[in-house]
Amino acid sequence: MWHRLHIVLLPTIADVARHAGTTPTTVSRVLNESGYVRDTVRSRVLAAVEELRYIPNANARNLKTRQSRTLGIVIGDLLNPYSAALADAVQRVAMDRGYATFVSSAASDDVESEISVLDAFHRQRVAGLIVATLPTAASDQKLLRLAEHRLPLLLVGRTLAHPRVDAVSANFRRGGLLCTQHLIEFGHRRIAFIGARLSDAPRVNRLRGYLDGLEQAGITVREDYVIGHPNGNPSPRYSTHLAGYQAVHQLLQLRPRPTAIFARNDYTAVGALQALREAGLRVPEDVSLAGFDNIPLASVVSPALTTVSQPTEEEGRLAAEFLIARIERPNEDIARRELTLACNLIVRASTAPRQKTSRT
Repeated sequence: MWHRLHIVLLPTIADVARHAGTTPTTVSRVLNESGYVRDTVRSRVLAAVEELRYIPNANARNLKTRQSRTLGIVIGDLLNPYSAALADAVQRVAMDRGYATFVSSAASDDVESEISVLDAFHRQRVAGLIVATLPTAASDQKLLRLAEHRLPLLLVGRTLAHPRVDAVSANFRRGGLLCTQHLIEFGHRRIAFIGARLSDAPRVNRLRGYLDGLEQAGITVREDYVIGHPNGNPSPRYSTHLAGYQAVHQLLQLRPRPTAIFARNDYTAVGALQALREAGLRVPEDVSLAGFDNIPLASVVSPALTTVSQPTEEEGRLAAEFLIARIERPNEDIARRELTLACNLIVRASTAPRQKTSRT
C-alpha cells in the first residue's frame, strides 16, 4: 500500500519578498537592520515574516558576512560545578549583548579531545572562543594557530603569549598558599594534596601554592602525599569526585598517614570526604580536609568544607566582556589584557587543630 509523502518546504527570503511586494535585498536590509528602508515597506516585510513564519538562515548569513553571533566555550568537565557556574556567567553577558553560547568539554583524558573541540568550533565560524582548560603544549600550539587566523580568543585560568589573546584568572597559586598555611597554622605537618601529580606543578598553580606553603614552613615534600588523576595521565580536565575518593584509599595505605588533606577542588574534596567516612575516620577530628572553588555544595555538606573562594561569576563576566569587545572592534589595535583576581580563604568546620590522639 502506497502512502503519500507530504513535504513541507520552509519559506525563503524570496517568498517573504513576494508576499511583501518588494525585493529580497530589501527584506535582508530589514532583517539585518542595515540600510534605509521606508517605514511602510518595513512594516509589510515584518508582517510577511510573521505570517509566513519565516526563520532567517543564520548559516547562510554567516557565510556571506563571515561573522556570527555565537560564542564557543571550552571547559574541562561539564560535571564540575565550577565549570557550570563559569559558563552560566558567560552566557548571561552574552545574551544581553545578543550572542548565543555553545559549551563543550574535553570529554576524555586525551588532550586530542580538546584539539578536536577547538577545531569544531573554528569550522562552525564562531565569533570567538573562551577556553577554560588546563594548558598543554599541544593545545597552546593549536590556540596560537587559531589566533593567527584572527579568531578572537579569551583564556580563563591560563595564559598564552600572543598580543591578541586576552586572559582572566584567579590567583590560584596564592589561594593554594593560603589554604596550606591555614593547615600548617593548625599544627599539621603531614599534609597531602590530591587531584594532581607532583610533576603537574608547572601547570597547576593550586599545587604550586601548596608546595610554596610547605617550603616556607620548612616541611619536606613527600611525593607519595601528592596524588593525581586515577589513570596517572595528565589531562586538560578538572579533578573529579572519583579522583578524590580513590586518592584517599591510596593515602590510607601509607604510614604515617597524613593528618590533613588539601583537595584541588571542592568536587574532589567531597569524594575524599566520602572515602574517609567509609574508612571510619572523622573529619576534622582524625583528618582535616579542605577544598578549592567554594561551590554551593561546599557549605551544605557535613561538616561544611573549608575552601578557597575564587570569583567565578566575575571571571565569567569579564571573560565575556573582554571577548565581545575584541570581536566587535576587529580593526582596532586593542592592547592585550591579562587580569588576575584575588582568592579568599573560607574557614569552615572541616579543618581543625591537629589532635595528638587522632587515629591517623
